Amino acid sequence: MIQVSSSLENLEGSFVEIDRLMNETGFILGGGYEYDHGYYDKPLDWEENKEHRAYLRVPVTAVEGSIGTRKATLRIGRPFVLKHQYQTKSDDHAGVGLVSGSFNQFAEPADKDDQVEQKWLERAQSELRQLEGQFQGKMQKR
Repeated sequence: MIQVSSSLENLEGSFVEIDRLMNETGFILGGGYEYDHGYYDKPLDWEENKEHRAYLRVPVTAVEGSIGTRKATLRIGRPFVLKHQYQTKSDDHAGVGLVSGSFNQFAEPADKDDQVEQKWLERAQSELRQLEGQFQGKMQKR
């Protein structure tokens, strides 16, 4: 994981507005968000073979309300780049059975903090500049 400084840090706005601006530039709120924090992710290696995944991740925290609700106010944190190296063979620790197979269908990453190559950092900085342009003049720093 490598943190990237950004003019987005500490911007606050409504969940609806932040979510719209993020989605318009290809960032998606990760499905594992909690009521008080979450992450907007954008894959950086879309043309690769998908065995390694590099992401630009933008953290958000709820200042008021709960993430995912219309009345929530969010604060944007410091973005970072991360890369997961996924297993290409079956996961020895994956649960088996009808019920657990419905929920535990994905293998654990082989390395959750794989080394981030320079090309992904450069692409992340480019994507971040586009995102900053999308937000420019629409949010206030707190």
